[in-house]
Amino acid sequence: MRANKFRELLKTDKPTLATHIHTTWPSIIEALGHTGMYDYVEFVGEYGPFDLYALDDMCRAAELYDMSMMIKVDQEPRGFIASRAIGSGFHSVLFSDCRSAADVRECVRAISWWRL
Repeated sequence: MRANKFRELLKTDKPTLATHIHTTWPSIIEALGHTGMYDYVEFVGEYGPFDLYALDDMCRAAELYDMSMMIKVDQEPRGFIASRAIGSGFHSVLFSDCRSAADVRECVRAISWWRL
């Protein structure tokens, strides 16, 4: 398994630079990688359509340029999407619309099988 660049930078208190995208086109991630400026790319999955194949393709593109991927998942079905994204290679998950401590516990439980 490849290193989680985003996590390594956070652990060493170094700044990170990222952008977020709404598209699943891996060529966009490649273009961002060519700049050499970004540590990770956030895919805001709650704002547009995507399929599970796209998650794989985006992570493969990011891997070419030593970038991490983050996905922001919609409130439902957040557990399923989060686990599929991690399985595809996303290094981090941003859960949206947590409205209570119980919601947060549910999100943590959904990905507790994997250590991000």
